[in-house]
Amino acid sequence: MPKIILAVTEQRLTAAATTWIEAVLFNGALAVDVTVGNGYDTLFLAHRVGPKGTVLGFDVQKAALAGARELLKFVGTLDRVSLIHDSHAQLANYLPAEASIQGAMFNLGYLPRGNRQIITRPDTTVMALRAVLANLATRGRVTILAYRGHAGGIPEYVELRQFLEQLPDDPWIIEEFASITDSPVSPRLFRIQKKLVSEEQT
Repeated sequence: MPKIILAVTEQRLTAAATTWIEAVLFNGALAVDVTVGNGYDTLFLAHRVGPKGTVLGFDVQKAALAGARELLKFVGTLDRVSLIHDSHAQLANYLPAEASIQGAMFNLGYLPRGNRQIITRPDTTVMALRAVLANLATRGRVTILAYRGHAGGIPEYVELRQFLEQLPDDPWIIEEFASITDSPVSPRLFRIQKKLVSEEQT
């Protein structure tokens, strides 16, 4: 089992997620925003996959999807995004045949400025992550921002970390990051990458 080493970064965790994942995205890539929320990750992914790419965005709240739709329409990238009103636990049902995901982003917790009673849950989050990892391209990357400062945040973080610790060393590289102002309720960032076969053997 991989031992997940905690590192501290001076970057904002959101920036540490986007700058890392954008390196594997290209025009024509398939990306997934597992939790659309305010739509900013969806917008980022839509820009990075280019006109030939596709982004699947999931949210259980119609308000989140409506806001994201307006944002994407405004910047002209709505045509490459499928906004899906369903739980990310159903993610596998929406993937195209023989899907090869280059990048996926999880932003856990609740919708900013939304109903704080509607939050992501450990069971559905892990189910969605399983589907992403099962369809992740070689060298594909996944980022997970786990917000621990709300009701349900710490249990979700703990269960998610336990799941990641149980993944085999091959083919996964897993990192965890904290900010320099980390506290027991501060967010944590997980970064997951699928290694090449040659990298697995070195």
